[in-house]
Amino acid sequence: MSAEITVKYSCHLCGIVKREVQVRARGDEDVVQWLEQVCISDLVKDHSSVSPECRPSELKDIMIPVSGSDKIGGVVKQ
Repeated sequence: MSAEITVKYSCHLCGIVKREVQVRARGDEDVVQWLEQVCISDLVKDHSSVSPECRPSELKDIMIPVSGSDKIGGVVKQ
């Protein structure tokens, strides 16, 4: 089982505010690759499931935790 982190997003079109989504933590892949293929993909899927009629051109206020990790999208080290 892969580690996960909590990422938040908002959609100003349908009113979602700081919705929390569990996303697979970044492994060895490049940050851009992880953002496009894992993080953003999971946020879009979540948004579609909770607000199927909303078709935003972008999600807002994406919050990826960085404190306590040695890389963006990495797991928090205890």
